[in-house]
Amino acid sequence: ISFDSQGGSNVAAITQDYDTAVRKPDDPTKTGYTFTGWEPAVPATMPAGDTTCVAQWTINQYTISFNSDGGSEVDSITQDYDTAVRKPDDPTKEGYSFGGWVPAVPQTMPAEDTTCVAQWTINRYTISFNSDGGSEVDSITQDYDTAVRKPDDPTKEGYTFKGWEPAVPQTMPAGDTNCVAQWTINRYTISFDSQGGSDVAAITQDYDTAVRKPDDPT
Repeated sequence: ISFDSQGGSNVAAITQDYDTAVRKPDDPTKTGYTFTGWEPAVPATMPAGDTTCVAQWTINQYTISFNSDGGSEVDSITQDYDTAVRKPDDPTKEGYSFGGWVPAVPQTMPAEDTTCVAQWTINRYTISFNSDGGSEVDSITQDYDTAVRKPDDPTKEGYTFKGWEPAVPQTMPAGDTNCVAQWTINRYTISFDSQGGSDVAAITQDYDTAVRKPDDPT
């Protein structure tokens, strides 16, 4: 009795007298397949002629799973062994750039379940400051989600600083940001000391607005 493993592990032939009991050999193995039997089946006793038994196989299915490590979900792939694998679209993760899978997604389905883990590189972003005519404020560039130190307030002659629009974030957002200074104009007073002359009323008005000179005192 000879055995054709059809690409599986070798199985030694059995040669013995007619009608003696035949011991069935151990099943062969084949990467990516499950052995389902011999065709024809191995006889219980030696027949009156040479016989070749051919191995029958069922192809296995395996699964590639994806661990996005906090990124967007990627569906697993389940398909037959050695069939072409279509690489999924890259996942996304706020504040990070995708750097590939470890291990890399195979081109064909391997003979085992596999988990691919996403690799990420943290992004750097910039907060810029538009002082709207005030003193210059340096921009801040740093990694996403790291703590942001709010800069010293700018100054502007004749104005009081009241904040940034949008407000300076406590941690670096996942995008470049431009903060614009908001100002409130100041009011000032011109007082007049007539040195014993007629009274002259003080003038209170906004900075840099036109001043009407009062009548001369007497």
